[in-house]
Amino acid sequence: MFLAKALLSGGSGSGRGGDLALRAAGFHLSEELCQIVTRRYADETGSMDFNNFISCLVRLDGMFRAFKSLDHDGDGQISMTIQDWLQLTMYS
Repeated sequence: MFLAKALLSGGSGSGRGGDLALRAAGFHLSEELCQIVTRRYADETGSMDFNNFISCLVRLDGMFRAFKSLDHDGDGQISMTIQDWLQLTMYS
């Protein structure tokens, strides 16, 4: 976490710093997904403070764990109904 905080430039970060901080935390996301995550957790200037970064990590961890629990054969794909999707996204 100290490395992630440093990569967020002393408590806030944007652009490449946020991507590097996510990678340092163990999340290897595409550039497009990093941009989506940044838009969700950053402020209007594109900066993400440390508290929002931690919230982002907790959410990503939960989503990765949920996906892995549903990926029974480990092929990186899952199938679910709309009901399952809504329950997963609304309550996680």
